[in-house]
Amino acid sequence: AFQNHLDSMAVLGGCLRTGTGVKRNVALGLKLIEYSASMGNPTGINKKAAYLESNQYHVAAVQLYESCLKSERVNALLLFNLGWSLVHGQGVDRKDTVRGISLWKQAVAVAPDEGSEEAAWYLYEEYKRDDPKEAEKWYSIANDLGYEA
Repeated sequence: AFQNHLDSMAVLGGCLRTGTGVKRNVALGLKLIEYSASMGNPTGINKKAAYLESNQYHVAAVQLYESCLKSERVNALLLFNLGWSLVHGQGVDRKDTVRGISLWKQAVAVAPDEGSEEAAWYLYEEYKRDDPKEAEKWYSIANDLGYEA
């Protein structure tokens, strides 16, 4: 973070905000997250959206994900999170399971980025009842990526 690396700033901001591994400093954590997000950094966007979601501002979180997606600056976790919102109808006008699943597949395609393992697991969950063969493919990928249910 000291070297102006935006991903590191966002991660450090998240740690400071929650007190994970460091002394909690919510104000500084939010400043680092906001700066990283304002620069269009996907990790910063994810951290800012997580903060919004933790305060029940799901629509604002989805708007952040969508704007980042439009700018084509995404990572697997952002694709997973937006997909989750669409599949579960959280922060959106209507559920869009097809688009959400498509975003999860895109997230898995950039494995081993953080979020790709979760996307693979939830693809397994989506397919296990109706298409066990397809489900097994996603289960295997999630397992290979180290996902622990």
